[in-house]
Amino acid sequence: MTTPRLIATDLDGTFLRPDGTVSALNAAAVETAAEQGIPFVVATGRPSRWLGVLDAVARAHPQVIVSNGGAVVDLASRTPIEEFPLVKAATVKVLDDLRAAIPGITFGFETGLSFGCEPESPSRQRQEPGHLVGSVDELLAELGGVIKVLGFHPDIDSEQLTVRAFPVVGDRLTLTHASVSQSYGMIELTAPGISKASTLAKLCSDLRIDAADVAAFGDMPNDADMLDWAGHGFVVANGHYSMKTRGYTEVASNADDGVGRTILELLS
Repeated sequence: MTTPRLIATDLDGTFLRPDGTVSALNAAAVETAAEQGIPFVVATGRPSRWLGVLDAVARAHPQVIVSNGGAVVDLASRTPIEEFPLVKAATVKVLDDLRAAIPGITFGFETGLSFGCEPESPSRQRQEPGHLVGSVDELLAELGGVIKVLGFHPDIDSEQLTVRAFPVVGDRLTLTHASVSQSYGMIELTAPGISKASTLAKLCSDLRIDAADVAAFGDMPNDADMLDWAGHGFVVANGHYSMKTRGYTEVASNADDGVGRTILELLS
Protein backbone atom coordinates (compact mmCIF):
# COMPACT_ATOMS: atom_id res chain seq x y z
CA MET A 1 0.00 0.00 0.00
CA THR A 2 1.00 3.64 -0.32
CA THR A 3 1.97 5.50 2.82
CA PRO A 4 -1.16 5.86 4.98
CA ARG A 5 -2.39 9.29 6.02
CA LEU A 6 -3.68 7.94 9.35
CA ILE A 7 -2.98 4.85 11.43
CA ALA A 8 -5.56 3.41 13.85
CA THR A 9 -5.08 0.55 16.27
CA ASP A 10 -6.75 -1.42 18.99
CA LEU A 11 -4.80 -1.75 22.24
CA ASP A 12 -5.21 -5.05 24.10
CA GLY A 13 -3.98 -8.03 22.13
CA THR A 14 -2.92 -5.77 19.25
CA PHE A 15 -0.67 -2.79 20.03
CA LEU A 16 0.06 -3.74 23.63
CA ARG A 17 2.33 -6.67 24.38
CA PRO A 18 0.86 -9.70 26.21
CA ASP A 19 1.91 -8.14 29.54
CA GLY A 20 -0.13 -5.02 28.73
CA THR A 21 2.82 -2.70 28.09
CA VAL A 22 3.97 -0.65 25.09
CA SER A 23 7.21 -2.04 23.66
CA ALA A 24 10.13 0.20 22.75
CA LEU A 25 9.68 -0.73 19.09
CA ASN A 26 5.97 0.14 19.07
CA ALA A 27 6.70 3.43 20.82
CA ALA A 28 9.34 4.19 18.19
CA ALA A 29 6.79 3.49 15.45
CA VAL A 30 4.40 6.05 16.95
CA GLU A 31 7.24 8.56 17.15
CA THR A 32 8.11 7.93 13.50
CA ALA A 33 4.49 8.48 12.46
CA ALA A 34 4.38 11.73 14.42
CA GLU A 35 7.60 12.94 12.80
CA GLN A 36 6.00 12.36 9.39
CA GLY A 37 2.78 14.14 10.39
CA ILE A 38 0.69 10.97 10.34
CA PRO A 39 -1.91 10.77 13.14
CA PHE A 40 -1.70 7.61 15.26
CA VAL A 41 -5.20 7.04 16.62
CA VAL A 42 -6.02 4.56 19.37
CA ALA A 43 -9.46 2.92 19.12
CA THR A 44 -10.05 0.69 22.10
CA GLY A 45 -12.77 -1.09 24.00
CA ARG A 46 -11.17 0.21 27.19
CA PRO A 47 -12.90 2.96 29.17
CA SER A 48 -11.27 6.35 29.54
CA ARG A 49 -10.07 5.39 33.02
CA TRP A 50 -7.72 2.74 31.59
CA LEU A 51 -5.56 4.83 29.30
CA GLY A 52 -2.55 5.25 31.57
CA VAL A 53 -0.63 2.79 29.40
CA LEU A 54 -0.58 5.44 26.67
CA ASP A 55 1.74 7.62 28.73
CA ALA A 56 4.48 5.74 26.88
CA VAL A 57 3.29 7.14 23.53
CA ALA A 58 2.76 10.81 24.30
CA ARG A 59 2.89 11.75 20.59
CA ALA A 60 -0.16 9.66 19.75
CA HIS A 61 -3.13 11.59 18.36
CA PRO A 62 -4.63 13.68 21.20
CA GLN A 63 -8.09 12.19 20.67
CA VAL A 64 -8.65 8.56 21.69
CA ILE A 65 -11.67 6.44 20.76
CA VAL A 66 -12.82 4.50 23.84
CA SER A 67 -15.57 2.08 24.84
CA ASN A 68 -15.85 0.60 21.32
CA GLY A 69 -16.62 3.98 19.81
CA GLY A 70 -18.91 5.14 22.59
CA ALA A 71 -16.85 8.27 23.18
CA VAL A 72 -13.85 10.27 22.08
CA VAL A 73 -11.66 11.46 24.94
CA ASP A 74 -8.77 13.85 25.29
CA LEU A 75 -5.63 11.79 25.85
CA ALA A 76 -3.99 14.29 28.18
CA SER A 77 -6.92 14.88 30.53
CA ARG A 78 -8.83 11.57 29.98
CA THR A 79 -12.04 13.60 29.74
CA PRO A 80 -14.73 13.12 27.07
CA ILE A 81 -14.73 15.39 24.04
CA GLU A 82 -17.74 13.75 22.42
CA GLU A 83 -20.06 10.96 23.57
CA PHE A 84 -22.59 8.72 21.82
CA PRO A 85 -24.89 7.59 24.65
CA LEU A 86 -27.52 4.90 24.55
CA VAL A 87 -31.19 5.86 24.82
CA LYS A 88 -32.38 4.76 28.26
CA ALA A 89 -35.86 3.39 27.48
CA ALA A 90 -34.73 1.44 24.42
CA THR A 91 -31.74 0.05 26.31
CA VAL A 92 -33.83 -1.14 29.25
CA LYS A 93 -36.13 -3.01 26.83
CA VAL A 94 -33.18 -4.80 25.24
CA LEU A 95 -31.74 -5.73 28.64
CA ASP A 96 -35.10 -7.06 29.83
CA ASP A 97 -35.32 -9.19 26.70
CA LEU A 98 -31.77 -10.48 27.19
CA ARG A 99 -32.49 -11.40 30.79
CA ALA A 100 -35.58 -13.34 29.71
CA ALA A 101 -33.71 -15.16 26.95
CA ILE A 102 -30.45 -15.81 28.84
CA PRO A 103 -31.10 -16.48 32.55
CA GLY A 104 -28.15 -15.55 34.73
CA ILE A 105 -26.95 -12.62 32.62
CA THR A 106 -26.04 -9.47 34.56
CA PHE A 107 -25.06 -6.01 33.41
CA GLY A 108 -22.51 -3.26 33.90
CA PHE A 109 -22.60 0.30 32.57
CA GLU A 110 -19.82 2.62 31.40
CA THR A 111 -20.02 6.38 31.08
CA GLY A 112 -17.29 8.67 29.87
CA LEU A 113 -15.86 8.83 33.39
CA SER A 114 -17.47 6.19 35.63
CA PHE A 115 -18.79 2.64 35.97
CA GLY A 116 -21.57 0.79 37.75
CA CYS A 117 -22.84 -2.79 37.81
CA GLU A 118 -25.47 -5.05 39.31
CA PRO A 119 -24.63 -6.74 42.63
CA GLU A 120 -24.23 -10.19 41.01
CA SER A 121 -21.98 -8.92 38.22
CA PRO A 122 -18.52 -10.53 38.12
CA SER A 123 -16.97 -7.53 36.37
CA ARG A 124 -13.38 -6.83 37.34
CA GLN A 125 -14.20 -3.12 37.23
CA ARG A 126 -16.12 -3.47 40.47
CA GLN A 127 -12.75 -3.66 42.21
CA GLU A 128 -12.06 -0.05 41.28
CA PRO A 129 -12.69 2.71 43.81
CA GLY A 130 -15.79 4.77 43.17
CA HIS A 131 -17.74 2.20 41.18
CA LEU A 132 -21.47 2.01 41.80
CA VAL A 133 -23.53 -1.08 42.58
CA GLY A 134 -27.29 -1.23 42.16
CA SER A 135 -30.21 -2.32 40.02
CA VAL A 136 -30.38 -1.40 36.34
CA ASP A 137 -32.91 1.35 37.06
CA GLU A 138 -30.82 2.74 39.93
CA LEU A 139 -27.62 2.72 37.90
CA LEU A 140 -29.12 4.34 34.83
CA ALA A 141 -30.65 7.07 37.00
CA GLU A 142 -27.44 7.78 38.91
CA LEU A 143 -24.79 7.34 36.20
CA GLY A 144 -26.30 9.57 33.55
CA GLY A 145 -25.24 9.11 29.93
CA VAL A 146 -24.21 5.47 29.43
CA ILE A 147 -21.95 4.89 26.42
CA LYS A 148 -21.47 1.12 26.74
CA VAL A 149 -23.29 -1.75 28.40
CA LEU A 150 -21.47 -4.93 29.37
CA GLY A 151 -23.36 -8.20 29.70
CA PHE A 152 -21.78 -10.91 31.87
CA HIS A 153 -22.49 -14.60 32.37
CA PRO A 154 -20.63 -16.90 34.77
CA ASP A 155 -21.26 -20.09 32.76
CA ILE A 156 -21.34 -19.05 29.09
CA ASP A 157 -18.21 -17.93 27.25
CA SER A 158 -18.12 -14.69 25.28
CA GLU A 159 -18.53 -16.31 21.89
CA GLN A 160 -21.57 -18.40 22.80
CA LEU A 161 -23.03 -15.51 24.77
CA THR A 162 -22.79 -13.38 21.62
CA VAL A 163 -24.46 -16.09 19.53
CA ARG A 164 -27.36 -16.32 21.97
CA ALA A 165 -27.68 -12.55 22.34
CA PHE A 166 -27.60 -11.68 18.64
CA PRO A 167 -31.18 -12.63 17.71
CA VAL A 168 -32.44 -10.88 20.86
CA VAL A 169 -30.58 -7.62 20.30
CA GLY A 170 -30.97 -7.43 16.52
CA ASP A 171 -30.30 -3.93 15.25
CA ARG A 172 -31.64 -2.22 18.35
CA LEU A 173 -28.10 -1.84 19.72
CA THR A 174 -24.64 -2.62 18.37
CA LEU A 175 -23.50 -5.98 19.75
CA THR A 176 -19.94 -7.29 19.73
CA HIS A 177 -17.45 -9.10 21.94
CA ALA A 178 -13.79 -9.69 22.63
CA SER A 179 -12.18 -12.60 24.43
CA VAL A 180 -11.59 -11.99 28.13
CA SER A 181 -9.04 -13.58 30.42
CA GLN A 182 -11.55 -13.95 33.25
CA SER A 183 -13.69 -17.06 33.77
CA TYR A 184 -16.95 -15.34 32.80
CA GLY A 185 -18.26 -14.54 29.33
CA MET A 186 -18.90 -10.94 28.27
CA ILE A 187 -20.74 -9.10 25.50
CA GLU A 188 -20.51 -5.41 24.70
CA LEU A 189 -23.36 -3.14 23.61
CA THR A 190 -23.21 0.40 22.24
CA ALA A 191 -25.83 2.67 20.72
CA PRO A 192 -27.25 1.64 17.32
CA GLY A 193 -24.68 2.23 14.60
CA ILE A 194 -21.94 3.15 17.07
CA SER A 195 -18.70 1.21 16.79
CA LYS A 196 -14.99 1.84 16.52
CA ALA A 197 -15.57 2.18 12.78
CA SER A 198 -18.29 4.83 13.01
CA THR A 199 -16.36 7.00 15.45
CA LEU A 200 -13.11 6.60 13.54
CA ALA A 201 -14.95 7.58 10.35
CA LYS A 202 -16.18 10.76 12.03
CA LEU A 203 -12.72 11.61 13.34
CA CYS A 204 -11.24 11.03 9.88
CA SER A 205 -13.93 13.19 8.30
CA ASP A 206 -12.98 16.01 10.65
CA LEU A 207 -9.36 15.57 9.56
CA ARG A 208 -10.37 15.30 5.89
CA ILE A 209 -8.84 11.86 5.54
CA ASP A 210 -10.54 9.22 3.40
CA ALA A 211 -11.01 5.62 4.50
CA ALA A 212 -8.80 4.52 1.60
CA ASP A 213 -5.87 6.32 3.26
CA VAL A 214 -6.29 4.64 6.67
CA ALA A 215 -4.37 1.63 7.96
CA ALA A 216 -6.07 -0.09 10.91
CA PHE A 217 -4.92 -2.90 13.20
CA GLY A 218 -6.95 -5.24 15.41
CA ASP A 219 -7.29 -8.71 16.87
CA MET A 220 -10.88 -9.29 18.01
CA PRO A 221 -14.44 -9.23 16.61
CA ASN A 222 -14.97 -5.78 18.12
CA ASP A 223 -12.30 -4.54 15.68
CA ALA A 224 -13.87 -6.06 12.56
CA ASP A 225 -16.02 -3.08 11.57
CA MET A 226 -13.01 -0.78 11.86
CA LEU A 227 -10.78 -3.01 9.75
CA ASP A 228 -13.59 -3.41 7.20
CA TRP A 229 -13.98 0.38 6.98
CA ALA A 230 -10.30 1.20 6.66
CA GLY A 231 -8.67 1.03 3.27
CA HIS A 232 -6.10 -1.36 4.69
CA GLY A 233 -6.97 -3.72 7.53
CA PHE A 234 -4.32 -5.68 9.41
CA VAL A 235 -4.87 -8.48 11.91
CA VAL A 236 -2.16 -9.63 14.32
CA ALA A 237 -1.16 -13.29 14.22
CA ASN A 238 -2.57 -13.89 17.70
CA GLY A 239 -5.97 -12.54 16.63
CA HIS A 240 -9.32 -14.30 17.01
CA TYR A 241 -9.79 -17.09 14.48
CA SER A 242 -12.77 -15.32 12.92
CA MET A 243 -10.57 -12.36 12.05
CA LYS A 244 -8.33 -14.59 9.92
CA THR A 245 -11.11 -15.28 7.41
CA ARG A 246 -12.09 -11.71 6.54
CA GLY A 247 -9.36 -10.87 4.04
CA TYR A 248 -7.19 -8.71 6.28
CA THR A 249 -3.42 -8.75 5.94
CA GLU A 250 -1.90 -10.80 8.74
CA VAL A 251 1.10 -9.36 10.58
CA ALA A 252 3.27 -10.60 13.42
CA SER A 253 1.70 -11.12 16.84
CA ASN A 254 1.53 -8.54 19.58
CA ALA A 255 4.31 -10.46 21.35
CA ASP A 256 6.49 -9.82 18.30
CA ASP A 257 5.52 -6.14 17.92
CA GLY A 258 3.57 -6.78 14.73
CA VAL A 259 1.90 -3.36 14.74
CA GLY A 260 5.11 -1.41 15.24
CA ARG A 261 7.06 -3.44 12.70
CA THR A 262 4.35 -2.98 10.09
CA ILE A 263 4.09 0.76 10.72
CA LEU A 264 7.83 1.19 10.29
CA GLU A 265 7.69 -0.79 7.03
CA LEU A 266 4.79 1.31 5.75
CA LEU A 267 6.58 4.55 6.58
CA SER A 268 10.02 3.61 5.31
